[in-house]
Amino acid sequence: MKRTAFTYALSAASILALSSCKMRTPRQESWQNPAFKEYKLGKTLVLATADSESRCMQYEALFVNQLLAYVDAGSLHASEQVTGKIDKDNLERILKANAVETLIVTSVLDGTSRDELVAIGYEAHPYSNDYWGYYNYGYALSANFASVSSYMEYVLETNVYDVKTKKLVWSGRKSIFDDRSDPDNMKIIINAVVHELKRKNMF
Repeated sequence: MKRTAFTYALSAASILALSSCKMRTPRQESWQNPAFKEYKLGKTLVLATADSESRCMQYEALFVNQLLAYVDAGSLHASEQVTGKIDKDNLERILKANAVETLIVTSVLDGTSRDELVAIGYEAHPYSNDYWGYYNYGYALSANFASVSSYMEYVLETNVYDVKTKKLVWSGRKSIFDDRSDPDNMKIIINAVVHELKRKNMF
C-alpha cells in the first residue's frame, strides 16, 4: 500500500482541525430545578440584555422565531418601548398585561481574553527512495509554521422562569467568541437552549 508525505500531512492537519473545532465549540452547561421536572413552557416572553437596544431586539426576534414552532412567544423590546434596563415593577406590569406564563432572560456573564496556537503548515522529514528510508522517515511530521490567534470568549447565561411562582425553572451557560458575527453567535446560543429545552420535554 503506497503512502506519501502528503497523506500524512493531510491526516495531521485534519486531526488538528478537529481538535481545534472541539476546543472552540464548548458544550452547554445546564441545570434544572427539581421542583419543575414536569414543567411545560406556556406563553413566553424573551428578554435579552446587551450593550445596545438593536442587539437586544435582534436576539429576541431570532429566539422568538425559534420558539413559535412550540409555544406562543413574544419579544420584550418588540412589544414595549424599553430603553436601558427595565425596572421590576414595569416588567411585572408587562408580564401581567400580556398573560405571560414563562420568562426567558439571556445575559452576558463574563468575558475572557484567549490565545490559540494555529498551525499553518506541516513538513515531512526527507527520506530516500528505498523501502527502509520510506519506512523510517516517511511518517515523521513536525509543524513548521505557527501563529497565535487572540480572541475574546464570552459566557452567556439563559434563565427560564415560571412567572406565577417567580422561580427559576432552568438555567444554561454557553460560550461564544468575538471572531464570529453577532447573528452567528446569537443562533448558536438560541439553538443550544431550544435543543436542551426540547430534550427536557419542556415543550
